[in-house]
Amino acid sequence: MVVHTLSTEERLRVIQRVGHVLNSSLDMEVVFSRVAHEAKAIFPLDHFVLYLVNPDKKTYTIRVLASGDEILEAPHEDIPLEGGTLGWLIEHREAPYLIYKDLDRERPFAEDEGVFRRGLRSGIRAPLVIGEEVFGEVAVASAMPDQFTEEMAEFLCELTPAIATAVANAQAYAELEGIKDGFHRETLHLRDQIQEIHSSDKLIGSSRAVEDVREMIAQVAPTEATVLILGETGTGKELVARGIHHLSERRNRVLVKVNCAALQETLLLSELFGYEKGAFTGAVRRKQGRFEIAEKGTIFLDEIGEISPEAQVKILRVMQEKEFERVGGTETLKVDVRIIAATNRDLEEEVRQGRFRDDLYFRLNVIPIETPPLRERKEDIPELVDYFVRKHGPRMNRRIESVDPRALERLMRYDWPGNIRELENVVERGLVLGRGRVLRFDGQLLGEAPPSARESEFTSLEEYERRYILRVLEHAGGRVSGERGAARILGMKPTTLQSRMKKLGIEPRREFRRSNGKAG
Repeated sequence: MVVHTLSTEERLRVIQRVGHVLNSSLDMEVVFSRVAHEAKAIFPLDHFVLYLVNPDKKTYTIRVLASGDEILEAPHEDIPLEGGTLGWLIEHREAPYLIYKDLDRERPFAEDEGVFRRGLRSGIRAPLVIGEEVFGEVAVASAMPDQFTEEMAEFLCELTPAIATAVANAQAYAELEGIKDGFHRETLHLRDQIQEIHSSDKLIGSSRAVEDVREMIAQVAPTEATVLILGETGTGKELVARGIHHLSERRNRVLVKVNCAALQETLLLSELFGYEKGAFTGAVRRKQGRFEIAEKGTIFLDEIGEISPEAQVKILRVMQEKEFERVGGTETLKVDVRIIAATNRDLEEEVRQGRFRDDLYFRLNVIPIETPPLRERKEDIPELVDYFVRKHGPRMNRRIESVDPRALERLMRYDWPGNIRELENVVERGLVLGRGRVLRFDGQLLGEAPPSARESEFTSLEEYERRYILRVLEHAGGRVSGERGAARILGMKPTTLQSRMKKLGIEPRREFRRSNGKAG
C-alpha cells in the first residue's frame, strides 16, 4: 500500500495512528522507531531520518536514523546549513518539501554524498516547524531511484506538524531531565560540602609556614586566578583548595573535587566532561560531567600530574576557550568554572621529560602555593595532636585529659614522611589501643628511632626514614598495601610508599627473608 492508493478516510486514520504513536513516549528514539514502522506501510522507504539544528545555529546533525522499527547507528557529522537541504528549506519557506529523484545522477546538497554512501538514491525531505522557527527536518529515503511522488511529499507534510510537536516535547523533556540530573548532583555535592565544613579538618597550626599559606589563601581567594597547590602527600592540599573556595566570590556555588589519579584515562574523561547516551557500552542516558556540575563554582583537580596527554589537551581547551564536548557528543558546551589544581609531582621536571604539556603547566601555574611538610613545621605538632584527639576521641569513646610528655617528645623527634595524614593515623591508633585519660603511644609504631639510630645524633634523614619504614613493614608482616599494610599505618598511598622504598633501596621480600633467616 502506497500513499496514492489511500482514500481521504484512510489518510485520516493513518494520521491519527501516527499521532497516537507520537504521543506514546517522550523518548525520541522510541517514538521514531514506531513512526518509521507506520511510515514503511505507507511510503516505499528504507530509511526514516530525523535531522535537528545544532545549538550553534550553523549546522545540523542526524539525531535518529530508523529502518522499519530498528534504530540504526547514525553518523556523527555536522552538516552546514549553508549548502545543505535544511538551509535551503529555511531560505525557501514557500517550498514545503524537497524531492530528490536519483542521487546517482546528481548530488547538489551538502549531505547528499553521505546519504548516497549509505546506499540511498531517492527520497523526500520536509522541514519541522514550531511557530516560525525551522528547527529540523524529516526525510524518507529509498535505495531505489525515482520512488517518490508529489502526492507522497504532500502527505508527508501532513504528518510533519505532529512530528514537530512530538520532537519539540521530547527535546524539552530531555533538557528538563538534564537540569534535574544537574540539580540532583549539585545537591549531593552541596550536602557533602556542608558536611565537610562542619566535620573536616581546618588548616591547623600557628607556625610561620602555616601563616604564610593562610596569607596566600586570603590574598588569592577573592580573585579569579588559577591556583596550583604543590606539596607532598598528606600536607593538606585539599584544605587549601577548600579555603580558597570558601573565601571566594563563588563560595555560594559548589566545589567539585576530582582525584585524577584514582580514575583510568577513559573514566577520567567521562567523569570530567560527561557523556552522551550511546557514547559507549553502558551509556544508557546522558550524564553530566564534573565541569558542568561545577558551573559558576570551583573545580579542584587533585593529582593533576597523573593525567594522560589526551586529558591534558581537553583541560587546556577548557582553560583557554572555556568550552568542551561531552564524550560521544558534538554539542559544544560553554562553562564558567574556577580551576584549582594540586600535585605532589615536580611538574617542571615532568615538562622537561615531555610527560606534561608546557602550555598547560604555564596556564595552571599562575599562583603557586606550596604546602609545607610536617618536618618543616614541627612546632605545630602539639596543636595538631590536640585537634585530632578532640576530633576522634568522642567517636572512640575516649576522654583524654593530657598527652604523655615523653610521647609528645618522640612525636617532635620524628620526621613524618607521611606528613599530617600519618600523624592523624598515629593519634587514632593511640586512642584505639591506649587506656586511661593520658594519651601514650606505642614507640615502635610512633616513629621512635631504633637503638642503632640513637647511637649517633647526626644520622641522616634518609637513613632514619629507611629504618623507620623497615620497622613499620616488619610490624605489617611485609605488606605494603591493604587494610593492615604499611602504607595505611603511615597514612600514605601505597604508590607513594613504594616510590619512597625504591628511592631508599628497600626491597620488602629480600629484607624479610633476611630478617626471618636471622630469627630462625
